[in-house]
Amino acid sequence: MFDLSKYNEIIIWGASFPPSEMGGGATSHGRAIESLHRLLADNHYWDKVICIVDSNKSIQGKKRLGLEVKSPQFLLEHKSALVIVNTISIKSIQATMKCMGIENNYVIIPYYFYHGLPDYSYDKNIAKQDVEIHETEIRQLYCLNDPQTQKCLDIVLDMRKKGEDDLYLPQYYEGTGEGTPYFCDPVLAPHGDVTFIDIGAYIGDSFIPTYKFFGENLKKYIAFEPDVNSFHRLQEFMGSYSTALEIELYPYALGSADKEVHFSNAGMTSTICEDGESILEQKAFDNLSKLTSIGDAMIKMDIEGSELDALIGMKEFIKKATPYLAICLYHKECDLYEISHYIKSLNPGYRLYLRGGWHLECWAVPEKHFITSS
Repeated sequence: MFDLSKYNEIIIWGASFPPSEMGGGATSHGRAIESLHRLLADNHYWDKVICIVDSNKSIQGKKRLGLEVKSPQFLLEHKSALVIVNTISIKSIQATMKCMGIENNYVIIPYYFYHGLPDYSYDKNIAKQDVEIHETEIRQLYCLNDPQTQKCLDIVLDMRKKGEDDLYLPQYYEGTGEGTPYFCDPVLAPHGDVTFIDIGAYIGDSFIPTYKFFGENLKKYIAFEPDVNSFHRLQEFMGSYSTALEIELYPYALGSADKEVHFSNAGMTSTICEDGESILEQKAFDNLSKLTSIGDAMIKMDIEGSELDALIGMKEFIKKATPYLAICLYHKECDLYEISHYIKSLNPGYRLYLRGGWHLECWAVPEKHFITSS
């Protein structure tokens, strides 16, 4: 493991509270700091940790693993302490440190500490096995002439093959972590009118950057959000845009078949699971015959591990319409290969890129995009 012996004090940046303590406001499963605690304790460094800092004012003053959560200002009083960045929002932390004049040495957790689901822990052994079997195919599936994709994939494969938890210097992650909003890349974005199909819409947080980026070219917004409270908030939020574009909102989960499913309502981390407290409708996208798009369709999908199943339920639409895709890969170990392989099996002309920073996403850009661009 990375040698921390020369540091007398360690401060963790990022509290990663679980959904049970954050309600609908949790942005992850909350296990990252538990994984970090285990890594530090196993290597006899945990006793050096003096506190946690976090920019979220609503959790400052609370305790996490027995440590008080403080403002990042605390670091200005402990300039010799080592900071461990316990988040995948690396660029954001770096910008905050620069703005505040914080010059502490720092290291960064493995990106996968934040991967997984509330009811499913990321297993680095499964990830290692998957790469051992599919590394050559994975490298062939993605466009490695794209620097972001190449650098990101190199790190993913390196960590997976290593198979051991560790901490990393900032240089290791250099050139990655830029969280470009869905489809908002001038090189990879559609050029004309578009319809944004937002699967796992939450409260519409992905809509605003897309709306700003595409402007009047964004003609239609179709959203799916099965969490009851989130759906009501989505309806309220989108009401103010009803005169700017066509809007269709649906309270469904999407999957490979029409059926009832058990669902856990937990805001941003809501998910289909066997012990979910709610029973709701799941729909296959291909069975929703009344849905139509204007211009190029752009499908974003962040549905807590159900992405592949939902893609199966829209395979006919993908074959016929060749939409632009942005599919999250960070929930399950095998998604890196299985989702990209499935997309290419439906349409071999897709070019695949890695985007989203360490909120890892597969962007599939249809062949027609490059014909039009040239």
